[in-house]
Amino acid sequence: MRALITLLLCLACTSARAQEAQPNGPGPEPVDRTRLDVDRLPPEALPPRRALFHSGWFVEGQLGGTTFAGDARAASRGGPRFAIAAGYELARWFAVLLQLEGSQHQTRNRPPPAHTSFELVLASAGARFTLPIRERHALFATALVGVAFATRDVLRGLAFLDAHKPGLGYGGELGYDFHLPSRHHSLGLLTGARQLPGLQRDGFTLALHTAVYLRYVF
Repeated sequence: MRALITLLLCLACTSARAQEAQPNGPGPEPVDRTRLDVDRLPPEALPPRRALFHSGWFVEGQLGGTTFAGDARAASRGGPRFAIAAGYELARWFAVLLQLEGSQHQTRNRPPPAHTSFELVLASAGARFTLPIRERHALFATALVGVAFATRDVLRGLAFLDAHKPGLGYGGELGYDFHLPSRHHSLGLLTGARQLPGLQRDGFTLALHTAVYLRYVF
């Protein structure tokens, strides 16, 4: 009986010493470096790194405007532009993409014929080169080549005889990309120019566009 009492006293002393050795309250939680969007961690616990952002398949929506330089400028006003692009990032600095875009314009000739509107459609394939400048900031350049045409035969009366026929369109874009805290989203600004041989009359025609965009990477 005396031995049992002695054993119980020893166990009680050992438990009390273990509780005194433990700090009061929960200890510091280690940083989870596999997560970017953990709300319970302070912002300085996990600085953004490009390696944490998703890469691979992406889709991009653009909204802006298009105007003309050269022959088509005297016959057409600038107008709103919408584009959608989809592609795949083969590396952090290189991607391939397909882009479909359209813009609406009104003629500004001296009647007759009367003023009317038309749509310019371009379908292009391209290659994009990206240069990261900080964790969330990057610059990029895109080379594009494809097909362009006007949807209505309204420019024919203004001596643009081939504007309604599918023709070559080639050029490029320069842009700035800002990656949001989410792994999937980024937004930015871009501007570009496209040479359109089908819309030239005596010299050349350039389609100039500027847009804002939102990109989602799967």
